[in-house]
Amino acid sequence: MKCRICVLVLTAAVIAAGAPPKLHIVVVEGQGAINNARTHTGRDPVVEVRDGDNNAIAGVTVTFQAPANGASAVFATGNATFITQTDASGRAAAHGLRPNSVKGPFQIHVTASLEGETDSAIVNQTNALPAEGKSSKKIWIAVLVAGAAAGGAVAATHGKGSSPAATTTSTSQSGTITPGSPSFGPPH
Repeated sequence: MKCRICVLVLTAAVIAAGAPPKLHIVVVEGQGAINNARTHTGRDPVVEVRDGDNNAIAGVTVTFQAPANGASAVFATGNATFITQTDASGRAAAHGLRPNSVKGPFQIHVTASLEGETDSAIVNQTNALPAEGKSSKKIWIAVLVAGAAAGGAVAATHGKGSSPAATTTSTSQSGTITPGSPSFGPPH
């Protein structure tokens, strides 16, 4: 009789060990995000914690942990670790993510725990160092100026959108505007 009880207890333990976890983390936002390491702006990771029946759970403690070295980030607290709880919809966010200036991929480890049950997930992000936008700003300014000049030339030659007094040509100024395709290149 004692052997049968032992077998039943062991069988129950094996079945319980193979059972799906009671907590399950779903990454909602921030997975695969590319952060701007130059301006230290990034995408906050957001997760949702669900139970075995796929219902969202409020009040679960969630820990977000960024790496200590290499490409990484800190959160609004200024630390690489951020601890919070899920809201009424089962969501938790690590607000204020600020990437460091090290370029490359990194992982944010997320752990959820409630009443002895735990689950973990990984949020993969990358810090990038995009080129500074000064030359692209010059190109946009040139495009706007060229567009305005072309628009003015068309309006002047067709007399659209202006009064007859505005289309009169002054004899003291000379010059022509020849329509064509503007070309853009690097600054000289």
